[in-house]
Amino acid sequence: MMSIDTETEWMRAQASIERLEREGVSEKAFEPSGEILCCMDEGTPMGDLRSAGSGILTQGEERARFIAALKKAGVESVTSHEGCGAAALYRERHGLTDKSVDEVAMEGAKHLAAELGVPYGGHITELARPKGFHNARVVYADGIGDFNPRKVESLPPGFVVSASVMTQEQAVSEVALALKIAFGEHGFGEKFTPAQPLVVVALGDEALAAALQSAVGGEPRVKIVSFEPVVKTIQKAA
Repeated sequence: MMSIDTETEWMRAQASIERLEREGVSEKAFEPSGEILCCMDEGTPMGDLRSAGSGILTQGEERARFIAALKKAGVESVTSHEGCGAAALYRERHGLTDKSVDEVAMEGAKHLAAELGVPYGGHITELARPKGFHNARVVYADGIGDFNPRKVESLPPGFVVSASVMTQEQAVSEVALALKIAFGEHGFGEKFTPAQPLVVVALGDEALAAALQSAVGGEPRVKIVSFEPVVKTIQKAA
């Protein structure tokens, strides 16, 4: 991994995190902009639907429920991206050592697109973060739908888990994976402290917020906050 000035990356988000905790989340962050399924990675620039590895880790009955929810949400396409951590984990779990991480990511996204009956949207190679480094200090768990922090310039970049199209168990599992990445060697790691924690933002779902509190609330380097934005006024056509 190339040398990263982690202090600069850390401070870049400081003011926006303070503003987030002070003011909450604007409803503009939920304005529909395209039902594209992307990875939860903070560097993926587009997509109102987010899941680790574009759903590559979700299998069995949970996958069937996920697919049904994505169809109901009007998913239009599925993308993959370069250097996907979830695809790397899937590759390791399934012993696919004869394939590169990118090959696994692309195959996984293409397979899900076929199951959904939508186009594969391509492999993203330009990410809005340093190559090989996760600069996210926030994890957003979207229990409302269509959330993308890039729609509001003042919001800090972060992992996005589209909990609105997931079971509670899947959403909690994906948030836990985001925490693992952020605390690992490809994230800020030990820079997170009880005084400067990783912020988990639960949006619009009290039950999800409670589940997240139960699952990760014992980690002193994690702060869970919840917001109920005015976004309830933004509804998709039935």
